[in-house]
Amino acid sequence: MAQCSGTTKKGDQCKRDAQDGADYCAIHQDQEVRKRQPREESEWDNDAILKAVIGFAIIGLFFMFRRR
Repeated sequence: MAQCSGTTKKGDQCKRDAQDGADYCAIHQDQEVRKRQPREESEWDNDAILKAVIGFAIIGLFFMFRRR
């Protein structure tokens, strides 16, 4: 068996054995999925931005009508 290719929270390489037919152990298998589908840092998450804008608008309206 090969050593797991995952990294710990401290940034060190995992010392566990990888699962059969994989490069990662059971603990770090989610890192394999994230590594296959890298996301560009410049890419904006439009849904999250829209939800934040709507949330701020609702909060603003709440405080505006509360003072009347």
